[in-house]
Amino acid sequence: MSENTRRTIGAIVGAGVGTLAYRLLLHWGYDILAAVGAGIALGVSAMARNRQIAWGIATGVFAVVASVLVEFTFRPFAVDTSLPYFIAHLQDLPRNSLVSLPVVAVLGVYFGRGRVRARADSD
Repeated sequence: MSENTRRTIGAIVGAGVGTLAYRLLLHWGYDILAAVGAGIALGVSAMARNRQIAWGIATGVFAVVASVLVEFTFRPFAVDTSLPYFIAHLQDLPRNSLVSLPVVAVLGVYFGRGRVRARADSD
């Protein structure tokens, strides 16, 4: 399996896990939007075998976009429930959601780039 395929699978699984975690946290009364982006970033990191900055940037962008879409899915505005209205009024989101978006971007870039795994010595 190629590196790109592994990371893509990690991103998809991480998005699913992060979305489920966000939904569960909302049910318990906690609005932690960063769970979605963190799930994506950790999923990509877990599947990475080497470090690639391009994947870090792509993961950061994907994590922010996915977080906004999940916020729209679970908490649309009451005035207008359309996606264009939601995107046009992102600045009206609650403060914790607005703070979560840059945090998600940083987590995505940091963990999405992968890590250098140490090789086991065969002494």
